Amino acid sequence: MHESNRSSFSTGSTRLLHISVIALGALVIAAGGYSLYLGSQTSDLRRQFAASQLDNAQLRSKLADTGSQLQGALDSLREDLAKAEQDTNASLEKAQSVAIRHADVAASQLARKTAAEAKQLSQELDQVKDSAASASTRIDGITSDVGTVKTDVASAKTAIDETRSDLQRARGDMGVISGLIATNGKQIQELRDLGDRNIYEFTLAKNGKMQKVGDVQLMLRKADAGHNRFSFDVLADDKRVEKKDRTINEPVQFYTGKARQPYEIVVNAVGKNQVTGYLATPKVTIARNSQPAQ
Repeated sequence: MHESNRSSFSTGSTRLLHISVIALGALVIAAGGYSLYLGSQTSDLRRQFAASQLDNAQLRSKLADTGSQLQGALDSLREDLAKAEQDTNASLEKAQSVAIRHADVAASQLARKTAAEAKQLSQELDQVKDSAASASTRIDGITSDVGTVKTDVASAKTAIDETRSDLQRARGDMGVISGLIATNGKQIQELRDLGDRNIYEFTLAKNGKMQKVGDVQLMLRKADAGHNRFSFDVLADDKRVEKKDRTINEPVQFYTGKARQPYEIVVNAVGKNQVTGYLATPKVTIARNSQPAQ
């Protein structure tokens, strides 16, 4: 009984020993692995530190070079500024000297020119005086010419007034007081100059044909030179009207649809188989049947 218990105890101790040995081995292995990991990390840190030191050295070297270059550039700039200041001062002194010389020359030239210009100005003033005197003479002549023209205009006006006084009015064959009547070529021109009517001169021959005068047509039927009488037909607005046994310088009147005032034909001369005279028509052509504006 006791031997059986002892055998069981021996077997359990052996198992416990084996477990302890295994655990201790695992710890040793773990510790070794961690030691190796720490060694690796330490090596990496050393390499990084060495690289950082190298980079710092290179940076210091570059900064030193840059500082040297900046100092050189600054020294060069100072030298350039100093030289520029010297050149500026020299140029300023030179410009002042040139300006003084030019001023002296200009003053000398001005002094010489003043006397010559004063003489020339005096001569020009004399010329202006002469021109003014000549202009005054011409103005006097023009004034005289204007007076002559005024006299001529007054004479012409008097002549026109006298001609107008020769123009007469008469009652036409339709019982309407005519416009001014012209009895010769001079008075016909005066009627034109008055401008209140259209004047169309004509010579009408007895040939059995209509002749256009103004905007109407006329045909001579009879011409009695011994008694200064005549007869003719008027064609206006497609209507034919006969005017019989009229005398010279008598207003022969007729109406058209174009005007409220009558047209007038005045014959100034009756010859053998022809008459000479003029047609007078209103300037304003308003239809007779049109209503006045309200």
